[in-house]
Amino acid sequence: MPPESLVIFRNVALSDQDTSLQTSSVGEPSVANNGRQIYMTGNWYATKSLDDAASWEYVSPFTTLPSAAGGFCCDQLSLYDRSRDLFFWVLQYIRDGNSQNVFRLAVKQGDSLQNNSWYWWDFSVQGLNNQWAGLWFDYPDLALSDNYLWATFNVFNGTGVWQRAVVFKFPLDTLAAAGTLIYNWWSTTSNGSLRLSQGAGNTMYWLSHNSLSQLRLFRWEDAGNNISYWDINVNAWTGGAYNAPGPDNANWLGRCDSRITGAWVGDNIIGAMWTANAQGGRPNPHVRVVRIDEATKAVIDQPDIWSTVTAWAYPAACSNDRGDVGVTLFYGGGNYNPTHCVGIRDAYATLSLAATRASSNGPAGGAWGDYLTCRRHSPDGLTWSASGYTMQGGNQRANVEPLYAHFGRERDQRAVNRWHNC
Repeated sequence: MPPESLVIFRNVALSDQDTSLQTSSVGEPSVANNGRQIYMTGNWYATKSLDDAASWEYVSPFTTLPSAAGGFCCDQLSLYDRSRDLFFWVLQYIRDGNSQNVFRLAVKQGDSLQNNSWYWWDFSVQGLNNQWAGLWFDYPDLALSDNYLWATFNVFNGTGVWQRAVVFKFPLDTLAAAGTLIYNWWSTTSNGSLRLSQGAGNTMYWLSHNSLSQLRLFRWEDAGNNISYWDINVNAWTGGAYNAPGPDNANWLGRCDSRITGAWVGDNIIGAMWTANAQGGRPNPHVRVVRIDEATKAVIDQPDIWSTVTAWAYPAACSNDRGDVGVTLFYGGGNYNPTHCVGIRDAYATLSLAATRASSNGPAGGAWGDYLTCRRHSPDGLTWSASGYTMQGGNQRANVEPLYAHFGRERDQRAVNRWHNC
Protein backbone atom coordinates (compact mmCIF):
# COMPACT_ATOMS: atom_id res chain seq x y z
CA MET A 1 0.00 0.00 0.00
CA PRO A 2 1.46 3.43 -0.91
CA PRO A 3 2.60 5.58 2.05
CA GLU A 4 0.06 8.28 1.21
CA SER A 5 -2.93 5.92 1.52
CA LEU A 6 -5.52 6.84 4.15
CA VAL A 7 -5.81 3.85 6.48
CA ILE A 8 -8.54 3.24 9.06
CA PHE A 9 -6.66 1.13 11.59
CA ARG A 10 -9.69 0.54 13.81
CA ASN A 11 -13.32 1.05 12.79
CA VAL A 12 -15.58 -0.18 15.57
CA ALA A 13 -19.33 0.17 16.06
CA LEU A 14 -20.46 0.04 19.68
CA SER A 15 -23.21 -2.34 20.70
CA ASP A 16 -26.34 -1.70 22.75
CA GLN A 17 -24.61 -3.30 25.71
CA ASP A 18 -21.61 -0.98 25.34
CA THR A 19 -23.86 2.08 25.75
CA SER A 20 -26.73 0.56 27.77
CA LEU A 21 -29.01 2.01 25.05
CA GLN A 22 -28.41 5.51 26.46
CA THR A 23 -27.98 6.89 22.95
CA SER A 24 -29.49 9.79 21.03
CA SER A 25 -29.44 10.97 17.44
CA VAL A 26 -28.14 14.22 18.91
CA GLY A 27 -25.16 12.02 19.60
CA GLU A 28 -22.33 14.38 20.63
CA PRO A 29 -19.78 11.55 20.92
CA SER A 30 -16.36 12.34 22.35
CA VAL A 31 -13.25 10.15 22.53
CA ALA A 32 -9.93 9.98 24.36
CA ASN A 33 -7.26 7.29 24.21
CA ASN A 34 -4.03 6.24 25.89
CA GLY A 35 -2.68 3.35 23.89
CA ARG A 36 -5.15 0.48 24.18
CA GLN A 37 -7.25 2.34 26.75
CA ILE A 38 -10.12 4.32 25.21
CA TYR A 39 -12.82 6.40 26.86
CA MET A 40 -15.91 7.45 24.91
CA THR A 41 -18.84 9.59 25.99
CA GLY A 42 -22.05 10.73 24.34
CA ASN A 43 -25.71 11.45 24.96
CA TRP A 44 -26.27 9.90 27.58
CA TYR A 45 -23.63 7.23 28.06
CA ALA A 46 -19.97 6.66 28.79
CA THR A 47 -18.03 3.52 27.89
CA LYS A 48 -14.45 2.31 28.07
CA SER A 49 -12.19 -0.18 26.35
CA LEU A 50 -8.96 -1.63 27.76
CA ASP A 51 -8.04 -3.59 24.62
CA ASP A 52 -7.98 -1.12 21.72
CA ALA A 53 -11.73 -1.25 21.07
CA ALA A 54 -11.98 -5.05 20.94
CA SER A 55 -14.41 -4.96 23.87
CA TRP A 56 -16.21 -2.25 25.83
CA GLU A 57 -17.72 -1.76 29.28
CA TYR A 58 -20.56 0.67 29.95
CA VAL A 59 -19.89 3.41 32.52
CA SER A 60 -22.95 5.19 33.89
CA PRO A 61 -22.59 8.98 33.94
CA PHE A 62 -25.62 8.98 36.25
CA THR A 63 -24.19 6.84 39.05
CA THR A 64 -20.42 6.36 38.64
CA LEU A 65 -19.85 9.74 40.31
CA PRO A 66 -22.04 11.35 42.99
CA SER A 67 -24.94 13.42 41.72
CA ALA A 68 -24.84 17.22 41.58
CA ALA A 69 -27.34 20.06 41.00
CA GLY A 70 -30.45 18.48 39.45
CA GLY A 71 -28.63 15.29 38.38
CA PHE A 72 -26.68 14.36 35.28
CA CYS A 73 -27.70 15.50 31.81
CA CYS A 74 -26.25 15.21 29.21
CA ASP A 75 -23.35 16.99 27.44
CA GLN A 76 -20.03 15.28 28.05
CA LEU A 77 -16.46 15.42 26.75
CA SER A 78 -13.43 13.17 27.12
CA LEU A 79 -9.78 14.04 26.46
CA TYR A 80 -6.34 12.57 27.21
CA ASP A 81 -3.16 14.52 27.98
CA ARG A 82 -0.06 12.48 27.23
CA SER A 83 2.28 15.11 28.74
CA ARG A 84 0.95 14.43 32.27
CA ASP A 85 -0.69 11.06 31.57
CA LEU A 86 -4.21 12.22 32.48
CA PHE A 87 -7.70 11.36 31.33
CA PHE A 88 -10.28 14.16 31.57
CA TRP A 89 -14.05 13.70 31.72
CA VAL A 90 -16.40 16.72 31.66
CA LEU A 91 -20.03 16.17 32.66
CA GLN A 92 -22.85 18.70 32.55
CA TYR A 93 -25.65 18.56 35.13
CA ILE A 94 -29.32 19.56 35.04
CA ARG A 95 -30.48 22.86 36.47
CA ASP A 96 -31.75 22.74 40.03
CA GLY A 97 -34.82 24.53 41.41
CA ASN A 98 -32.99 27.86 41.18
CA SER A 99 -32.24 27.33 37.47
CA GLN A 100 -28.57 26.81 38.29
CA ASN A 101 -26.37 23.91 37.28
CA VAL A 102 -22.75 22.79 37.49
CA PHE A 103 -20.24 21.16 35.23
CA ARG A 104 -17.85 18.61 36.67
CA LEU A 105 -14.22 18.21 35.64
CA ALA A 106 -13.18 14.67 36.55
CA VAL A 107 -9.56 13.48 36.29
CA LYS A 108 -7.96 10.05 36.19
CA GLN A 109 -4.21 9.36 36.15
CA GLY A 110 -2.33 6.89 33.98
CA ASP A 111 -3.42 3.50 32.67
CA SER A 112 -6.25 3.20 35.18
CA LEU A 113 -9.47 2.91 33.20
CA GLN A 114 -9.86 -0.59 34.63
CA ASN A 115 -11.37 1.08 37.70
CA ASN A 116 -13.92 3.88 38.04
CA SER A 117 -11.93 5.93 40.54
CA TRP A 118 -11.88 9.61 39.55
CA TYR A 119 -11.25 12.82 41.44
CA TRP A 120 -13.08 15.96 40.40
CA TRP A 121 -14.00 19.61 40.83
CA ASP A 122 -17.46 21.16 40.31
CA PHE A 123 -18.04 24.62 38.85
CA SER A 124 -21.13 26.82 38.84
CA VAL A 125 -21.79 30.16 37.14
CA GLN A 126 -22.45 31.66 40.57
CA GLY A 127 -19.04 30.43 41.72
CA LEU A 128 -17.49 32.75 39.17
CA ASN A 129 -19.65 35.76 40.09
CA ASN A 130 -22.23 35.67 42.87
CA GLN A 131 -24.25 38.28 40.97
CA TRP A 132 -24.94 35.75 38.21
CA ALA A 133 -27.74 33.95 40.01
CA GLY A 134 -30.11 31.76 37.99
CA LEU A 135 -27.63 31.18 35.15
CA TRP A 136 -26.42 27.83 33.85
CA PHE A 137 -23.70 26.25 31.69
CA ASP A 138 -24.28 24.50 28.36
CA TYR A 139 -22.45 23.40 25.18
CA PRO A 140 -18.91 22.62 26.40
CA ASP A 141 -15.65 22.46 24.49
CA LEU A 142 -12.30 21.11 25.76
CA ALA A 143 -8.72 21.36 24.49
CA LEU A 144 -5.08 21.26 25.63
CA SER A 145 -2.09 23.53 25.34
CA ASP A 146 1.40 22.74 26.61
CA ASN A 147 0.62 23.54 30.25
CA TYR A 148 -3.12 24.04 30.53
CA LEU A 149 -6.47 22.36 30.06
CA TRP A 150 -8.97 24.75 28.48
CA ALA A 151 -12.77 24.60 28.63
CA THR A 152 -15.47 26.83 27.17
CA PHE A 153 -19.19 27.04 27.90
CA ASN A 154 -22.19 29.09 26.88
CA VAL A 155 -24.17 30.60 29.76
CA PHE A 156 -27.97 30.94 29.64
CA ASN A 157 -30.63 32.40 31.92
CA GLY A 158 -33.67 30.59 33.28
CA THR A 159 -35.71 31.17 30.12
CA GLY A 160 -32.95 29.84 27.86
CA VAL A 161 -31.68 33.18 26.58
CA TRP A 162 -27.93 33.31 25.95
CA GLN A 163 -26.10 35.66 28.33
CA ARG A 164 -22.37 35.14 27.82
CA ALA A 165 -19.59 32.66 27.07
CA VAL A 166 -16.85 31.62 29.49
CA VAL A 167 -13.29 30.34 28.95
CA PHE A 168 -11.50 28.39 31.70
CA LYS A 169 -7.71 27.93 31.93
CA PHE A 170 -6.74 25.08 34.29
CA PRO A 171 -3.05 24.36 35.09
CA LEU A 172 -2.18 20.79 34.14
CA ASP A 173 0.37 20.39 36.94
CA THR A 174 -2.28 21.14 39.56
CA LEU A 175 -4.77 18.81 37.90
CA ALA A 176 -2.13 16.06 37.90
CA ALA A 177 -1.33 16.61 41.58
CA ALA A 178 -5.02 16.74 42.60
CA GLY A 179 -4.13 19.87 44.53
CA THR A 180 -5.98 23.05 45.39
CA LEU A 181 -7.15 24.27 42.00
CA ILE A 182 -6.30 27.89 41.34
CA TYR A 183 -7.31 28.77 37.79
CA ASN A 184 -8.05 31.68 35.46
CA TRP A 185 -11.22 32.40 33.58
CA TRP A 186 -12.59 35.02 31.21
CA SER A 187 -16.04 35.80 29.81
CA THR A 188 -17.57 37.77 26.97
CA THR A 189 -21.08 38.98 26.17
CA SER A 190 -20.15 39.61 22.52
CA ASN A 191 -19.41 36.15 21.17
CA GLY A 192 -20.89 32.75 21.97
CA SER A 193 -20.24 29.08 21.21
CA LEU A 194 -16.48 29.59 21.40
CA ARG A 195 -14.51 26.82 19.69
CA LEU A 196 -11.05 25.99 21.04
CA SER A 197 -8.20 25.04 18.70
CA GLN A 198 -7.04 21.42 18.99
CA GLY A 199 -3.30 20.81 18.79
CA ALA A 200 -2.20 24.03 20.52
CA GLY A 201 1.34 24.52 21.82
CA ASN A 202 2.13 27.35 24.24
CA THR A 203 -0.75 29.51 22.95
CA MET A 204 -4.46 28.77 22.82
CA TYR A 205 -6.65 30.20 20.07
CA TRP A 206 -10.43 30.07 19.85
CA LEU A 207 -12.93 31.38 17.33
CA SER A 208 -16.52 32.55 16.99
CA HIS A 209 -18.65 34.25 14.36
CA ASN A 210 -19.16 38.02 14.31
CA SER A 211 -21.40 37.88 11.25
CA LEU A 212 -22.04 35.89 8.07
CA SER A 213 -18.78 37.23 6.66
CA GLN A 214 -16.47 37.74 9.66
CA LEU A 215 -14.79 35.61 12.32
CA ARG A 216 -13.35 36.74 15.63
CA LEU A 217 -10.09 34.99 16.56
CA PHE A 218 -8.94 35.11 20.20
CA ARG A 219 -5.50 34.34 21.66
CA TRP A 220 -4.44 33.59 25.25
CA GLU A 221 -0.86 32.50 25.88
CA ASP A 222 0.11 29.93 28.49
CA ALA A 223 2.60 32.35 30.02
CA GLY A 224 0.32 35.36 30.44
CA ASN A 225 -3.16 36.66 31.22
CA ASN A 226 -3.64 39.07 28.33
CA ILE A 227 -6.27 38.12 25.75
CA SER A 228 -5.96 39.47 22.21
CA TYR A 229 -8.39 39.23 19.34
CA TRP A 230 -8.62 39.89 15.61
CA ASP A 231 -11.67 40.33 13.38
CA ILE A 232 -11.11 38.39 10.16
CA ASN A 233 -13.17 38.84 7.02
CA VAL A 234 -14.09 35.66 5.13
CA ASN A 235 -16.22 34.76 2.13
CA ALA A 236 -19.88 35.43 2.85
CA TRP A 237 -21.98 32.39 3.69
CA THR A 238 -25.59 31.64 4.64
CA GLY A 239 -27.33 30.10 7.64
CA GLY A 240 -31.04 29.66 8.18
CA ALA A 241 -33.07 26.46 7.89
CA TYR A 242 -30.88 23.60 6.65
CA ASN A 243 -32.44 20.94 4.43
CA ALA A 244 -30.88 17.66 3.25
CA PRO A 245 -33.53 14.89 3.14
CA GLY A 246 -32.22 11.39 2.50
CA PRO A 247 -33.75 8.33 0.80
CA ASP A 248 -36.49 8.07 3.44
CA ASN A 249 -37.15 11.82 3.18
CA ALA A 250 -35.81 12.38 6.72
CA ASN A 251 -34.15 15.79 6.92
CA TRP A 252 -31.17 14.90 9.12
CA LEU A 253 -30.11 18.57 9.24
CA GLY A 254 -33.40 19.81 10.65
CA ARG A 255 -31.73 21.22 13.79
CA CYS A 256 -28.32 22.06 12.29
CA ASP A 257 -26.90 25.54 12.85
CA SER A 258 -23.81 27.53 11.94
CA ARG A 259 -21.78 27.33 15.14
CA ILE A 260 -18.09 26.66 14.60
CA THR A 261 -17.61 22.98 15.47
CA GLY A 262 -14.02 22.40 14.39
CA ALA A 263 -10.84 24.37 15.06
CA TRP A 264 -7.16 23.51 15.07
CA VAL A 265 -3.68 25.03 15.10
CA GLY A 266 -0.59 23.43 13.62
CA ASP A 267 2.28 24.12 11.22
CA ASN A 268 1.77 27.88 11.83
CA ILE A 269 -1.82 27.69 10.56
CA ILE A 270 -5.07 28.24 12.49
CA GLY A 271 -8.16 26.63 11.04
CA ALA A 272 -11.92 26.81 11.56
CA MET A 273 -14.77 24.65 10.22
CA TRP A 274 -18.55 24.93 10.42
CA THR A 275 -21.73 23.94 8.55
CA ALA A 276 -23.02 26.54 6.09
CA ASN A 277 -26.24 26.44 4.11
CA ALA A 278 -26.67 26.05 0.38
CA GLN A 279 -25.79 29.10 -1.70
CA GLY A 280 -24.67 30.04 -5.19
CA GLY A 281 -22.89 27.18 -6.89
CA ARG A 282 -23.11 25.01 -3.78
CA PRO A 283 -26.59 23.51 -3.89
CA ASN A 284 -26.38 21.65 -0.56
CA PRO A 285 -25.38 22.49 3.00
CA HIS A 286 -21.61 22.18 3.20
CA VAL A 287 -18.60 22.60 5.47
CA ARG A 288 -16.96 26.01 5.41
CA VAL A 289 -13.22 25.85 6.00
CA VAL A 290 -11.01 28.87 6.68
CA ARG A 291 -7.22 28.66 7.17
CA ILE A 292 -5.45 31.60 8.80
CA ASP A 293 -1.74 32.44 8.95
CA GLU A 294 -0.81 32.25 12.65
CA ALA A 295 1.80 35.02 12.37
CA THR A 296 -0.05 37.60 10.27
CA LYS A 297 -3.67 36.54 10.96
CA ALA A 298 -4.33 36.83 7.21
CA VAL A 299 -6.63 34.35 5.49
CA ILE A 300 -4.56 31.80 3.54
CA ASP A 301 -7.41 30.06 1.75
CA GLN A 302 -10.96 28.79 2.19
CA PRO A 303 -11.02 25.16 0.93
CA ASP A 304 -14.63 24.25 1.70
CA ILE A 305 -15.94 20.67 1.67
CA TRP A 306 -18.98 20.46 -0.57
CA SER A 307 -20.80 18.34 -3.12
CA THR A 308 -23.48 18.72 -5.75
CA VAL A 309 -25.18 15.48 -4.61
CA THR A 310 -24.96 15.41 -0.79
CA ALA A 311 -24.71 17.73 2.20
CA TRP A 312 -21.64 17.80 4.49
CA ALA A 313 -22.01 18.79 8.14
CA TYR A 314 -20.84 18.72 11.76
CA PRO A 315 -17.04 18.83 11.21
CA ALA A 316 -14.37 18.53 13.90
CA ALA A 317 -10.61 18.64 13.40
CA CYS A 318 -7.25 18.27 15.13
CA SER A 319 -3.62 18.65 14.08
CA ASN A 320 -1.04 15.93 14.75
CA ASP A 321 2.59 16.29 15.82
CA ARG A 322 3.58 17.21 12.26
CA GLY A 323 0.86 19.85 11.96
CA ASP A 324 -1.17 17.71 9.54
CA VAL A 325 -4.93 17.89 10.06
CA GLY A 326 -7.34 15.03 10.74
CA VAL A 327 -11.09 15.57 10.40
CA THR A 328 -14.29 13.78 11.34
CA LEU A 329 -17.67 14.75 9.85
CA PHE A 330 -20.85 13.50 8.18
CA TYR A 331 -22.35 13.54 4.73
CA GLY A 332 -25.88 12.67 3.68
CA GLY A 333 -28.97 13.65 1.73
CA GLY A 334 -30.25 12.67 -1.69
CA ASN A 335 -29.49 8.96 -2.13
CA TYR A 336 -27.47 8.80 1.10
CA ASN A 337 -28.51 8.40 4.71
CA PRO A 338 -26.22 10.12 7.23
CA THR A 339 -22.73 8.64 6.79
CA HIS A 340 -19.74 9.11 9.04
CA CYS A 341 -16.45 10.00 7.40
CA VAL A 342 -12.84 10.73 8.39
CA GLY A 343 -10.16 12.56 6.46
CA ILE A 344 -6.67 14.02 6.37
CA ARG A 345 -5.17 17.21 4.98
CA ASP A 346 -1.37 17.11 4.66
CA ALA A 347 1.46 17.35 2.14
CA TYR A 348 0.01 14.37 0.26
CA ALA A 349 -3.45 15.78 -0.40
CA THR A 350 -5.63 18.84 0.08
CA LEU A 351 -8.13 16.41 1.58
CA SER A 352 -8.33 12.62 1.60
CA LEU A 353 -11.67 11.23 2.82
CA ALA A 354 -12.95 7.76 3.72
CA ALA A 355 -16.35 6.65 4.97
CA THR A 356 -16.44 4.53 8.12
CA ARG A 357 -20.11 3.49 8.08
CA ALA A 358 -23.42 4.55 6.49
CA SER A 359 -26.73 4.75 8.31
CA SER A 360 -29.61 2.54 7.27
CA ASN A 361 -32.09 5.31 8.12
CA GLY A 362 -32.34 9.00 8.73
CA PRO A 363 -33.41 10.27 12.16
CA ALA A 364 -36.97 10.89 13.23
CA GLY A 365 -37.75 14.56 13.66
CA GLY A 366 -34.62 15.82 11.92
CA ALA A 367 -32.57 15.51 15.12
CA TRP A 368 -28.81 15.12 14.54
CA GLY A 369 -25.67 16.74 15.92
CA ASP A 370 -24.39 18.73 17.82
CA TYR A 371 -20.67 17.89 17.67
CA LEU A 372 -18.01 15.25 17.08
CA THR A 373 -14.41 15.07 18.33
CA CYS A 374 -11.10 14.35 16.65
CA ARG A 375 -7.99 13.81 18.82
CA ARG A 376 -4.31 13.10 18.36
CA HIS A 377 -3.94 9.40 18.95
CA SER A 378 -1.69 8.60 21.90
CA PRO A 379 1.08 7.63 22.16
CA ASP A 380 2.17 7.91 18.51
CA GLY A 381 0.94 11.51 18.01
CA LEU A 382 0.88 11.06 14.23
CA THR A 383 -2.51 9.39 13.76
CA TRP A 384 -5.96 10.32 15.00
CA SER A 385 -8.83 8.96 17.09
CA ALA A 386 -12.28 10.13 16.04
CA SER A 387 -15.83 9.73 17.26
CA GLY A 388 -18.87 9.25 15.05
CA TYR A 389 -22.20 7.44 14.87
CA THR A 390 -24.87 6.14 12.52
CA MET A 391 -28.43 4.80 12.73
CA GLN A 392 -28.96 1.11 12.10
CA GLY A 393 -32.28 -0.71 11.65
CA GLY A 394 -34.60 2.18 12.43
CA ASN A 395 -34.92 5.90 13.10
CA GLN A 396 -35.26 6.07 16.91
CA ARG A 397 -32.66 6.85 19.57
CA ALA A 398 -32.22 3.13 20.33
CA ASN A 399 -31.06 2.68 16.72
CA VAL A 400 -28.08 5.00 17.18
CA GLU A 401 -24.75 3.17 16.91
CA PRO A 402 -21.70 5.13 18.12
CA LEU A 403 -18.42 4.63 16.26
CA TYR A 404 -14.77 4.67 17.22
CA ALA A 405 -12.27 5.23 14.39
CA HIS A 406 -8.46 5.25 14.54
CA PHE A 407 -7.02 6.49 11.26
CA GLY A 408 -3.91 7.92 9.60
CA ARG A 409 -1.56 7.44 6.68
CA GLU A 410 0.00 4.12 5.70
CA ARG A 411 3.46 5.64 6.32
CA ASP A 412 2.63 5.74 10.06
CA GLN A 413 1.61 2.09 10.31
CA ARG A 414 4.97 1.24 11.90
CA ALA A 415 4.48 3.90 14.58
CA VAL A 416 1.10 2.37 15.37
CA ASN A 417 2.59 -1.13 15.48
CA ARG A 418 5.31 -0.08 17.93
CA TRP A 419 2.90 0.82 20.72
CA HIS A 420 0.32 -1.77 19.82
CA ASN A 421 2.79 -4.64 20.01
CA CYS A 422 4.49 -3.58 23.25
